[in-house]
Amino acid sequence: MSRQVNKDKLSIMPWINTEYSYKLAKRMEQFRSNPVLGYRPAGSAAEFATGEMLFQEMERIGLKDVHKDAIRVDSWEFHKAELVWNTEDGSEGLRAVLGGYQTNFQTGGPREFGLVYVGKGTAEDYDGKDVKGKLVLADINQREEWWINFPVYQAYVRGAAAFIAVQEGGFAEIHDEALNAQDIAGPAEAAAFSMSRADAAVLKRALEGKEEIRVWFDADTCVKEKQTSYNIIGTIPGEDQEQMILLSAHYDSYFSGFQDDNAAVALMFGIAKALIDSGYKPKKTLVFAALAAEEWGIVNSKYDWSTGAYQQVFHVRPEWQGKVVADLNFELPAHAHDTKDAVRTVYEYVTFLTKAIEGIPVDPEAYPDGLEIHAPIQTMSDDFSMAISGIPSMVNEFADGSFMETHYHSQFDNEDYYHEPVYRFHHLLYGTLVKEFDKIVLPPFDFSVLFEAMNKSLDMRYSGIIGD
Repeated sequence: MSRQVNKDKLSIMPWINTEYSYKLAKRMEQFRSNPVLGYRPAGSAAEFATGEMLFQEMERIGLKDVHKDAIRVDSWEFHKAELVWNTEDGSEGLRAVLGGYQTNFQTGGPREFGLVYVGKGTAEDYDGKDVKGKLVLADINQREEWWINFPVYQAYVRGAAAFIAVQEGGFAEIHDEALNAQDIAGPAEAAAFSMSRADAAVLKRALEGKEEIRVWFDADTCVKEKQTSYNIIGTIPGEDQEQMILLSAHYDSYFSGFQDDNAAVALMFGIAKALIDSGYKPKKTLVFAALAAEEWGIVNSKYDWSTGAYQQVFHVRPEWQGKVVADLNFELPAHAHDTKDAVRTVYEYVTFLTKAIEGIPVDPEAYPDGLEIHAPIQTMSDDFSMAISGIPSMVNEFADGSFMETHYHSQFDNEDYYHEPVYRFHHLLYGTLVKEFDKIVLPPFDFSVLFEAMNKSLDMRYSGIIGD
């Protein structure tokens, strides 16, 4: 790759202000469903309040046509989950704050339950155990074994009152006190919560030689179907109202959600502010979308994430299909997930992006091994919903490193892992790519990359077996 610096590609740099973006990311944390842990889930009052703040901020920095697009989601409010176990002499042996999943369970104050340990939570682990009306504690690894909904539903059909998951591995590996949250991918009536390995170890020791122990549990988690949430939209109008460049990031979160996705929303705002402050006059209309309900938004479905983006492009603004030449989506952008950065994109834009990033200087403090283009996109973020609607999309690479296994969706996703050089570079990189897309007359498709990938994926042995 050429290291020659194109001065035109650096014109946004003097206007980049990462301090503004960082402070906006932190401001988003004030809105929380759970006063201890955070949480800003789909359709919640905290999500709504965050959207209102972002609406006002869009207007304040000078975006035009700022409005809210109403979307239909299933909502979740998670206010608290606390478990207390007392020793045989009556003293407090454990007071644990638990994380939650998108399920219904309201105790109406502390209630006493039996608690049973069921190993991995498989059918065999329940043999000889009476769990009806009780809490069950189980170890899970969602990367190497099965997703949370499977052991949760096993507990539900066995009559358990609720399932308490302990991350044995796969997620929340950073610390024994880490909690975890994921999309439940199951029915709301199968109640589930998350407990740290450290707290679970206390309960497991108390259970040694016993079938169950008695605990007090106080929980308030509620799912409501077919509720309304809002995607927050603002624009920098261009000469052409029919061609659009979209920038997107989601503003719902688990825990404080600093990287996922506060910093991403704030990155999008930072780019918008830099373009406005620089006096940039785009040819195409630039659309900035703070999207709701990415982490979850539909009950009892394996396809329960990215609901806000899907609703936006398939139901609310289907006219965006064919008008948006590119969606630049952002996820976890203020942490270096590898020594080399990457833009992950659809196959058709690999050639264009490879050329577009030439001459953009990569800060070696952020990414000592430079920058490259990855394809294809993956399913885990809003760019996927955009792409399947026909909108060519891309996202900053965020899944290559260990962060997903260690900090992601835990209370350890916080500002302690903020890296300003990475954040600054992403402001420069994606602000520059906006301007590169703005220069083109037609979408820069190169389908040869797609055809080559398709060819590599074919197993010709089966072609010979099947015949013509």
